Amino acid sequence: MSRRAILLAGLILILWATLVFVTGGVAGTVLGIRVSLHSGVRPLALAAILFGVGVFLHGWRAFDADADWLARWASRLAAPTAAAVAIVVLCVGLRYDTKSAGGSDPYGYVSEADLWLNLHLRVAQPFVSELPIPFADRAFAPLGYAPVGDDHVIVPTYPPGLPLLMALAKLTAGRAGLFAVVPILGATAIWLCYLLGARVASPVVGAVAAIALAASPAFLFMLMQPMSDIPAAAFWTAAILFTLGSKRFSAPLAGACCAAAIVIRPNLAPLAAIPFGYLLWTRGGWRTFALAVVPGAALVAAFNAHLYGSPLASGYGEVHSLYAWRNASINLRQYSGWLLDTQTPIVFASLAALLWTRPRRIPVLFVLFIGGVFSAYLFYAPFDAWWYLRFLLPMFPLLLILTAAGAVAVTARIPRLLQVLAWTIVPVLVLGYQIDYAVSRGVFAQREAERRYEIVGHYVAASTPANAVLLSMQHSGSLRYYGHRTTLRYDSIAPESLDSTIALLREKGYRPFIVLDEWEVPVFRGRFALSETGRLAWAPMADFSTVRVYEPPPR
Repeated sequence: MSRRAILLAGLILILWATLVFVTGGVAGTVLGIRVSLHSGVRPLALAAILFGVGVFLHGWRAFDADADWLARWASRLAAPTAAAVAIVVLCVGLRYDTKSAGGSDPYGYVSEADLWLNLHLRVAQPFVSELPIPFADRAFAPLGYAPVGDDHVIVPTYPPGLPLLMALAKLTAGRAGLFAVVPILGATAIWLCYLLGARVASPVVGAVAAIALAASPAFLFMLMQPMSDIPAAAFWTAAILFTLGSKRFSAPLAGACCAAAIVIRPNLAPLAAIPFGYLLWTRGGWRTFALAVVPGAALVAAFNAHLYGSPLASGYGEVHSLYAWRNASINLRQYSGWLLDTQTPIVFASLAALLWTRPRRIPVLFVLFIGGVFSAYLFYAPFDAWWYLRFLLPMFPLLLILTAAGAVAVTARIPRLLQVLAWTIVPVLVLGYQIDYAVSRGVFAQREAERRYEIVGHYVAASTPANAVLLSMQHSGSLRYYGHRTTLRYDSIAPESLDSTIALLREKGYRPFIVLDEWEVPVFRGRFALSETGRLAWAPMADFSTVRVYEPPPR
């Protein structure tokens, strides 16, 4: 048996044992042959025997030479591996994405895409003038929308970038194209991560970073949602990649990608100063870069001025209500904890890359960008769910490239055979942990959970009259999108005004209903505890397990 055969057989046995450890064992039939893997002891023992015999016959250094041969093969396979991972990400995204316009963000982005196709971003609601309800304009604005001016108009609160991409996709491929935008850009982000890692370090580093990004629970969570986090990450990664390019058009392409990223996520616009400063510091091209950024900034300014009255305004509200110094300690603790939980402490290997990566300007660029993204959300309003790591996704490709480069640099200082063993075992353990983390937190079950918006919306369209007004909050947008009914935000009704609001709606010829997610029922009862209607002390007209539809009885 040749040395290389011994090496490969031993590594396969170790990989076998590692997979058994990660999965807890598997059983099934392959090509008609019953396969059962429930113990890793035997393959480990066989691997130890094989390596022992190989070292005895050929010596340790001979195995180091074979490990070099294996490393060269890994380098050749880096690009095909990264491409395969990108394709898998695309398929997973298309298979498990939610395809539902529910809640705030998905409804906001999807419905705004339709407004762009109609070339009309302002939605008039003249009927509000007939309803003397306190804060009526706000109450009749669904999630993702806000009232503007005094003429009973609501406008979307989300930036134009992703809705424009969705509108273009819907125009060319129908509704399916609209929901395919994020999976396509997710796969693109994987490939760009590989290209960037290969450019600044090596193809192996690029492939490892791409795999790590694809397995990241936060990345996978957002791959399933029609939201802007992954698109922003894809365009910022492309911007950094072109910033480091040496071609004639690299700088303007970097600027164009920055412009697209700004239109998608305007609050990260200051990050454009980082690639601009890098170009100014290292070589020419900063002028064309800046010129290419201008259209994106101008589009955002015009969008804000048209909808919110000022180029510096936004649909998210006043800056002082979103940012506060006191948020820094909370966000630092939460984001750091979530990052370690989802990416494991191996992310600390990125520190090693800072020590050994050459030229120095590359890690400086990366650190400034990572710090810029983190700083953008350090003082932002805190959230209490791990998947709000989504805000930091634009920095993930760069962070994982540094992590991969640091891991390569650290393992380069141990014997070649031990390097191969480490790169066989550790990635499988980490990826196994991350996939389990994602599965156990319902990442791949989001489509089924989100279908409730569409199901309830279609039910409402078929079971309520055209003059229905639906008191809701979580479903305030989806009931309009799928049910084509007017919605009234119950969280904008004063606690003592529920009965009078329902009476007024009936007086004006409307028929009120109440639509609540299961978790909203106690919230609704608590808010309107003084109202007999608010206690919901009658059977719902429809109960979808996680959603209930009520019709208030006559007083």
